[in-house]
Amino acid sequence: LPVLFVNDRPETARDCVDSLRDLGLDGVKWLPWNPLDPPPPPEYRIAVVAGEPDLVPPGMDEVIDIGVRILDFGSLAEILKRLGMGETDIGGYSRRYLAKIVNLARRLARSTEEARRLSGHLGSVIDSLRHGVLVYDEEGRVSVCNEELRDLLNLRPGSGSGTTLGSLIRNRELLGFLDCRCGEEERTFKLPEGTVVVRRFDLGEGGHTVAVFRSEGPEASRLGREYRRRGHVAKWTLEDIVGDSEAVRRAKRIALRLAATDLSILIHGESGTGKELFASAIHAASARSAGPFLAVDLGALSDDLVESELFGYEEGAFTGAKKGGKTGLFELADGGTLFLDEIGNVSPKVQTRLLRVLQEKEVMRVGGADIRRVDVRVIAATNEDLLAKTRKGEFREDLYFRLKMGWLRIPPLRERRQDIPRLVRRFLEQEGAGDVAVSPEVLAALESRDWPGNVRELRNTLTYMLAVREDREISAEDLPEPEYFEPQGSESEGFRSLPPEESGPGLRLGAEDRFILGALAELEAEGRAAGRETISALARARGISLGTGAARARLERLAALGLLVMGRGRRGSRLTAEGRRALPSVR
Repeated sequence: LPVLFVNDRPETARDCVDSLRDLGLDGVKWLPWNPLDPPPPPEYRIAVVAGEPDLVPPGMDEVIDIGVRILDFGSLAEILKRLGMGETDIGGYSRRYLAKIVNLARRLARSTEEARRLSGHLGSVIDSLRHGVLVYDEEGRVSVCNEELRDLLNLRPGSGSGTTLGSLIRNRELLGFLDCRCGEEERTFKLPEGTVVVRRFDLGEGGHTVAVFRSEGPEASRLGREYRRRGHVAKWTLEDIVGDSEAVRRAKRIALRLAATDLSILIHGESGTGKELFASAIHAASARSAGPFLAVDLGALSDDLVESELFGYEEGAFTGAKKGGKTGLFELADGGTLFLDEIGNVSPKVQTRLLRVLQEKEVMRVGGADIRRVDVRVIAATNEDLLAKTRKGEFREDLYFRLKMGWLRIPPLRERRQDIPRLVRRFLEQEGAGDVAVSPEVLAALESRDWPGNVRELRNTLTYMLAVREDREISAEDLPEPEYFEPQGSESEGFRSLPPEESGPGLRLGAEDRFILGALAELEAEGRAAGRETISALARARGISLGTGAARARLERLAALGLLVMGRGRRGSRLTAEGRRALPSVR
C-alpha cells in the first residue's frame, strides 16, 4: 500500500518514516515528502500528516491527520485502523514494538550502569586529589566535597555533599568569600585546623562555583592531617564567638591575652555558656595552634576510666586492658592543649595525679613504671564553686590554684540579652536558613527569658521553632508552650507573658533598653542630639556599662520594635509615639 508521509522538513519526514518502520509498519510503502519536493508519483493517493493538513499536495484521495503526538503503540494502532489494516495481526506488531522497547530499556540500563561506574571512578579521582575540592550552586547547596576537604575542615566521613555552605563553613570570613560571586579569586585564611589557601572560580554553566583548598607548609600539613584524622583539632576561633555585649567583649579580650601565654587556665561558666568554645578559641589563637587539641568531659566518666583515659595504661595493667596498652590523652596532646571539662567531678586520687603532671610535666601510665615527659597546656572548666569545695576538703587547694593561674569567666546568657538577635541570626545561617526572618515579637520574647540552659538552650529552642514554622518567617505562633521547658523553680517556666492591658512594649524590655528609652526622652527634653556616643557617655556617668557598639545594637533593636527612629548627624535618634507610650512602664 503506497502512502505519503508529509512534513514541512525533509529530515523530519524521513525520521518519522524510519520510526514507523521500526515500530513494525514496514508492510506499507512509505514515501517521505515535503512541499519543496517534486509532485509525488500518481500511485500515492493516501497521505499521512502530523497536524499540518495544509501541507498535503493536491490530488490525494484520503488525508489522515494523526495530530501532534508521540509515535507509540497507540499511534501505531490508530494508523493501522485508518489505513484499513485493523484486521491484520496486531499481535505481531505489538511483539515487534515491545521488542524494540525491551531493547531500548536494556541499552538505557547499560548506559545508566556505565554512568554510575564512571561517576564512581570520578568520585574516587576527586577524593584522591591532594587538595580539598568544594562545588556548590547559587543557593549554597553543596554537590561535591571530597575526602581531603573533609579532613581539612574536620568533617565526619561521608558528610558535606547535600548540605549547605552555612552548615559546613564556620568561619564567617571564609563563608563570605565563598558566597561572593566575584569571579576568580584566591585568598588565605587562618582556620582552627591551620592556615589554608582557597581559590574560587565560577563554572560556565549551571551557576555552580568551585573552591579549591590547600594547606600551607608540607610538614605542618602532614601533622595537621594526622591530628584531623584522629579528631584532635580545635573547631572554633575567637571569630566564632558571637556577641557585642560588654560582658562577651571582656571575656574575648581576656581569652586573647591568656592565649598569648602558656599558663594553665580555669574557665568558669554555667552549663551551655560555651566553655569548650572559648577553650578551642584560646588554643587556636595560641602558639600551640599547630599542635593537637583534645577535649574530655570528666563528668561523663567513672573514676577508673578517667585515670586510664588521661594517663593511659600498660598491657596487663588490669582485667580487660588492651594488648599493647593504651596511650593516654596527655601523651596524645603533647605539643598542644588538653581541655578538661567538669574538673570538679574528679576524685582525690585523680586530682593528685593531675597535680603532678601540671608541676613536673611528667606522666606515668596505669600499671607502668616509665616516666614520660609531656608538653601540654591544660585548660580546665567547671560550673561549680571550686573554692567552696576546697574549703570543704572536696577539692585539692594546691590543684585549684595551679589550674587558676589563668582564669576566665563566661557570662550567662541572661547577662548578655542584647546578643540574642545576633546569636539567632548565626544559628539560622548554620542551619542553612539564613533567608528566614524572625519577627520583632519573637526576638522580644527570646530576650525576656532567663535561659537557665544558656546558649545551648537558645539554639535548641530556635531549632524547634525553625522546624514548626509554616512560612519564611518565625512568628510569635511558633514560640514553644511553657511545657516545652524544664521547670526551673522560677515564677514562669516558659516565656514571660502579660495580660493584654499590661503588655506595653516597655514591660518586655531589658534594663539597657529601658535606660536608652529614658535617656532619649531626657536628651530630647534638653534639646541635645541622642547618638550612640552620647548615650554611652551618659551610661558611664551613671555607672552603667554600655559601650558604643552595644548602644548601637540596642538602638537598632528598639528601632525594629518601632519604639524609636534612628537618625544621623545632629538630630540623632528620637522616640516614636509608640516609644513615648512605653515610657510610663519604663519608668
